[in-house]
Amino acid sequence: MTHISKLSRYLNVGNLIQEYLKIFILEEQLSNDETKDVTKEKIINMSHSGEHQELQNASDMSGESYTSAIRVDIADLDGEDSLNLTTTTLRRCKQQILRPYWRLLLLIGWRGFGRESINSGSKVYSFLNTVYPVFIVLLLWYVYIYEIVACQWKLNVKKDTKSILQTSTAAITTISVNSTHEYQPLATYSPSDLILQNLSHSKRSLPPEACEHVITTYVIPNILHFVAFVMGFVHYRIHENEQLYAIMEKVFLQATPLSNRASSQHRMIKKLRLFQVLGALWVLSTLILQGMYEWAFDFPKLIFFQATGKTVHWVLFSIELLGTMVLNSVSLAVVANYVTQCEMMLFYIRGLALRLQEKSSDLRNAMKDVLSVRQNLSVLNGPMARMTSLICVIFCELTIIGISILVLNKNDLPKIWLYRTFFPVVFFVMLCFPLFQAARVNSVCCRIIKIALEMRVFGYKGSSQLDLDSFMNFVSNTKLRAKLFHIPIMPAYLITIIVLSCLVLLILFQTSIIGPINYWF
Repeated sequence: MTHISKLSRYLNVGNLIQEYLKIFILEEQLSNDETKDVTKEKIINMSHSGEHQELQNASDMSGESYTSAIRVDIADLDGEDSLNLTTTTLRRCKQQILRPYWRLLLLIGWRGFGRESINSGSKVYSFLNTVYPVFIVLLLWYVYIYEIVACQWKLNVKKDTKSILQTSTAAITTISVNSTHEYQPLATYSPSDLILQNLSHSKRSLPPEACEHVITTYVIPNILHFVAFVMGFVHYRIHENEQLYAIMEKVFLQATPLSNRASSQHRMIKKLRLFQVLGALWVLSTLILQGMYEWAFDFPKLIFFQATGKTVHWVLFSIELLGTMVLNSVSLAVVANYVTQCEMMLFYIRGLALRLQEKSSDLRNAMKDVLSVRQNLSVLNGPMARMTSLICVIFCELTIIGISILVLNKNDLPKIWLYRTFFPVVFFVMLCFPLFQAARVNSVCCRIIKIALEMRVFGYKGSSQLDLDSFMNFVSNTKLRAKLFHIPIMPAYLITIIVLSCLVLLILFQTSIIGPINYWF
């Protein structure tokens, strides 16, 4: 009996323990259900408040203007910068770099109106996107024709470098020889006859004489410029290419290690902003150069402008000034895109080189990065490099002609010397900018080969000699070159051309082949 009683007591204790466990489990479930209910209520309240806030914002936006373009950006819920510094920096780069560049493309007709608006398909935008490019093309053709008619820039090496005394003597001799001929008054000429007379060498032409070397000085550069404009229109407007933003995203996401990513990205944004400021100053300098040309030659009075009168002359000159701004903005858009992509590639390749030197990346990922560099360089060497090459040919021709006239100039007027000195500087600076950037990219690409050679000699973490040999072979056979005119722009080429040019000019000055006889050096 005692054993049975003990056994019954043990069973009762076990039953009590089971009941206490059930009660404890039920209490935990009830507490969890209560917290879930509380969280559900909080979520519901937050969703209702968020919907109310969104409706309030939408009503405020619609109340301002029904026809205004509504721009929707991805922003944080609290309205402040994101904790992800790369995302925040990329958004800042888009606002400070890409949007001003898109406005430049909009100015020259390479980007449609209302691209970021929800009403992009409206009739107003469709009308503007049809009429505005036609207006830009007509304005460019007006500038092309005006340059030929007005003998723009005075780029005749033989005639426009003479002194005032020689020019006046030549004019008197011409009048004395042709004194037997009878001139018709200007009023009897029609505008078409005046244009043809300005472009031809007829016996009845009055001083100043007609333009010379029209095809090589004006027609060929204008054709090259218009071809670049058409290529840019197809590249940006028809194909809607956004390669600049794509490479910017790729570079900003993985270009540098996390330790200095934020600082390097901020430096990149500052440098790209500096490029934009310098580009705007260059366009302004071309307009100043146009005014200096008119001031230096006392507003050149050709036969056509004498017949039309001062009022029409100033109207035509104002339209030409607007067209010159658009024309140079086209050149700026081409060069700015190429230079910006080169800067992004520099940022990308330097990050890759730093990771290889720190041995913080394995060889497989490094090979993928090198292949990505090659793909981006092939895109850079595509249509954008061809457009930049055309613009560089124009700048090169104007620079060479400007320097030639400067060293052969015999007109001692200070304003002539000031204009002749400022002319080649404006175009030489813009010519050197893309060449310098391409040379920098190729110089950094050569650094990758040097680092691969050092890795082969000193080894790399967890990599066998066979892996290092394959990496060395891969990097050596991968042609990483930025090209213009389908030629790799190497720093040694540029230095050689500059040194030889300076040496030739020095010899020509010393032998008095160019420059005045009493030139001070």
